[in-house]
Amino acid sequence: MSQQKRRDILKIGALAVTGLGFPAILRAQSKDIVILGLWDQTGAYADVGPLNDRGMRMALEERDMKVLGKPIKYITRDGATQAGVSTRRAEEAIDEGARFMIGPWSSGVALAVSEVAKRRKVLHLFSGGTEDISGARCHRYSFQWAASPYTAAKTVVDNFMKANPGAKRWHLLIADYAFGWSLEKYIKEVGKDHGLEFVGADRHPLGEREFSNYVQKAAANRPDVVAMVNFGADAVGAARETFNFGLTPKVPLIMTWSSGVEELIQLAPEIRENLWVGSNFYYTADTTVAKRFAASYQAKFKTPPGYAPSSAYSMTRMLLAGFDKAKSDDTQAVIRALETLQINDVVGPMHVDGATHQTLRPYFFLRCKPKAAMKHELDLADIVATGDTPLPKEYASCKDIGGF
Repeated sequence: MSQQKRRDILKIGALAVTGLGFPAILRAQSKDIVILGLWDQTGAYADVGPLNDRGMRMALEERDMKVLGKPIKYITRDGATQAGVSTRRAEEAIDEGARFMIGPWSSGVALAVSEVAKRRKVLHLFSGGTEDISGARCHRYSFQWAASPYTAAKTVVDNFMKANPGAKRWHLLIADYAFGWSLEKYIKEVGKDHGLEFVGADRHPLGEREFSNYVQKAAANRPDVVAMVNFGADAVGAARETFNFGLTPKVPLIMTWSSGVEELIQLAPEIRENLWVGSNFYYTADTTVAKRFAASYQAKFKTPPGYAPSSAYSMTRMLLAGFDKAKSDDTQAVIRALETLQINDVVGPMHVDGATHQTLRPYFFLRCKPKAAMKHELDLADIVATGDTPLPKEYASCKDIGGF
């Protein structure tokens, strides 16, 4: 063997060992578009993760697991509702080829995952109550699907006060993390326009199971209304305790940011009486996409979809629309496409604010039905209003979305 041929063979072997050369070419030729669903299967939101997964799978299956003529490889990881676990699982998935990820569910955890997306330059879609994703910690790689906390607070407070103009004394029960802090801030800001007096504001940890002390304190303040900013099992447990104590239904109870169906079906009709609910989605929404999705979901799972599966479904459709618009699966090209995206989806008209990556869309306000008014067991509430007022410029904390 000549020295030249021997050198060529050694060079090829070295390239193979280092992951360059032919292996790199083979990887580049892979047609799979790898998308991560970071959905909790354990931890505080273990009940929500499977619902997120349902919605995301439905959106992908509508497209036969393909986009741009390429197969989609959908992978899931359990973030355990913990920042350390979620960021590690996200890093592992990125190492395995994921360049697009959706989730997780917790706002506090999502902020940590968003930093991974920024550092690793992968596109990240999230739906939650924190304002920081499209606010103080905004960057080019993360997008917020849920309504702005300001939009939610204004929709809830304005429309509740329209129906209950004398309810001026408010007691707040707040989940003590990023989601709760953001909503509390804007409830108080919007409340100034109505002359509200906040007679108490208690914070509780995520995963709280004992609400009797909180309810006793609320009752002692003699409020006209109790407004909660919590979610899932926390919200259900607090609503039950508020009813068992006898504070409701005489005093109205507001779930400011609710999952909708998934929480409401866990409450007896007596507890739902005089219950008002804000949510990013309700299954009776009068949109073409919502009607089709709700019918398909209910046929498959025997219950209507709430906020959790609908957000994952819609975020996935939003991502796929970005691929379609970009005509590319290049991460930066898809980001640019999403920054000018306008789409009619489950909640109605939606578009992304390119300067902040906040999705501008309607937020729903519901009033639960008394048992006598329910036409069937899932006739839980009426949509009494929607609102889409964006965050005013003076509150905006995303000053520069940055570059790639």
